[in-house]
Amino acid sequence: MAPTRRSDVIIPEVFVPYVVQATTNLDRFLQSGVVQPLAELNGTEGGDFVNIPFWGANLSGDQEVLSDSTSLTPGKISTGKQIGVQLHRGRAFEARDLASIAAGSDAMAAIGNKLAAYIANQRQKDLLATLEGCFGSLNANDSNSAFFAMCVDSESGDSPAVLSPRTVAAARAKFGEQGDKLAAVAIHSNTYYDLVERKLIDYVSTADARGTTTTQSGGTMANAYGGDDKVPTFCGLNVIVSDDVTTTGSGATTEYAAYFFQPGAVGSGEQAALDIEQDRDILAKSDAISYDAHYCYHPVGSKWAVTTTNPTVAQLQTVANWSKVYENKNLGIARATVVSNYD
Repeated sequence: MAPTRRSDVIIPEVFVPYVVQATTNLDRFLQSGVVQPLAELNGTEGGDFVNIPFWGANLSGDQEVLSDSTSLTPGKISTGKQIGVQLHRGRAFEARDLASIAAGSDAMAAIGNKLAAYIANQRQKDLLATLEGCFGSLNANDSNSAFFAMCVDSESGDSPAVLSPRTVAAARAKFGEQGDKLAAVAIHSNTYYDLVERKLIDYVSTADARGTTTTQSGGTMANAYGGDDKVPTFCGLNVIVSDDVTTTGSGATTEYAAYFFQPGAVGSGEQAALDIEQDRDILAKSDAISYDAHYCYHPVGSKWAVTTTNPTVAQLQTVANWSKVYENKNLGIARATVVSNYD
């Protein structure tokens, strides 16, 4: 078998589509249907923010008693506006020829092969930072957070417990009659293996997990989860495992976020296509590769409430930067704080 060479993986016309598709395939939030592309969030016309007007969820007021002496009083439908913020991210990597010679393999080819996983992970960090900003600190009773009403553990004095069917029921209850629409839960690996030890994880086929093996993004659940019949579920919810979910404390006192999602609870947009460039420095005998990405993650029903543009991860995590514009039960996300027996 011929070895993988730098020229095989770094040719832009070949490499960029490969990275774009691989990044999509590796994104479990996207493949599970939690994140769904929204054309309104692309912002291809430019700008730092995306405005999404909406009609109020329900008509208000009670029906009137008809009378031949009085006219009906016309009601109105309310309007509002969601606001998403565009993120601009990039990274560069360099490999010197001597490093490749010493390692006995092409360092730049290795970087190229790992780039898609790196980008998918970095985008996931931005998404989870956004969720932390909407919900606030774990079990801190942060009533100023935009999605505070959707915190399962929002009552003062609550003590986190391990994730259980009771937790799922409490999360469903936050959505009222829409509770049966929950589709996925995102948890830390320690929370996941706690469920595995208690034999509460079931593995289903990718077709059963989404109803189809092909997703709206063009990737597949099988690619995201490493093959068919490997999608973990808990209480009927697809399980997304990420060590980037919000945590607090250490050791036996560590607490973890568990995010519960309806399908399409988070919208995504691409303001510009992923751009990958390479460069050769013949004097330094090194190769460099860089990428830049321009995208938006937007929890449906939220509003970026400040004028800060291109926010950092820390700014995305800041509660004061987010507000709510939907009624609580029309939000698509709830959060619980849990502990794990693996600490």
